[in-house]
Amino acid sequence: MKLLIAFVALLSVGQAVAQTKIVTIDAFDYSYTGGLLIKSDDAKKGSDRDETTFRLNLNYAQNWDQYVGLMWKARLFINREDIDQGSSDYKDTRWGAAGGLLYNFDANDIKNSFFAGGMLGIERATIEEGSRDDESGFNFFGEIEGGKRFDMGQYSVVNISYAPSASFGYKRYGGDIRKEYFKNGTEFKIHFLKFDILF
Repeated sequence: MKLLIAFVALLSVGQAVAQTKIVTIDAFDYSYTGGLLIKSDDAKKGSDRDETTFRLNLNYAQNWDQYVGLMWKARLFINREDIDQGSSDYKDTRWGAAGGLLYNFDANDIKNSFFAGGMLGIERATIEEGSRDDESGFNFFGEIEGGKRFDMGQYSVVNISYAPSASFGYKRYGGDIRKEYFKNGTEFKIHFLKFDILF
């Protein structure tokens, strides 16, 4: 976490102190994080289980100078989960992008502002399950979010705000995934461990 904050600070050294950009750190997948998990479980009976999970997620917002309090927002992600357990192997790969708008209700102090936003995106998903054929498709999704920032102070050229929020998402599955697994889905998230880095 400290390395990530130092990296963001280094990238923003030439920026003005006025907070016009936001990078989000969050416990959910759309966060500005990456990680690799390699896990192995030895079975008492049956097959051992090996699991590999890779995630790279970037979430960024920047002011639209023509509009007070309004920002454009972008998200990029690659998530892959690979579980090997005898004949019940499972792989789920998802990569995609989304874009949208974020509105800060107090444009003069966005580090303490209420905020609301929405995004639309597309992802390419592939599911490989056991000896079955791969099922893949393009999924379309949308999300709305609202919350409040609480200023935690200035560190070098960046400001950190605690930014809890709640969001609602809808996803429409496509291709083989729609035929074999799911038609659509909804999700409700409470982001209680969320921080906005403003620079």
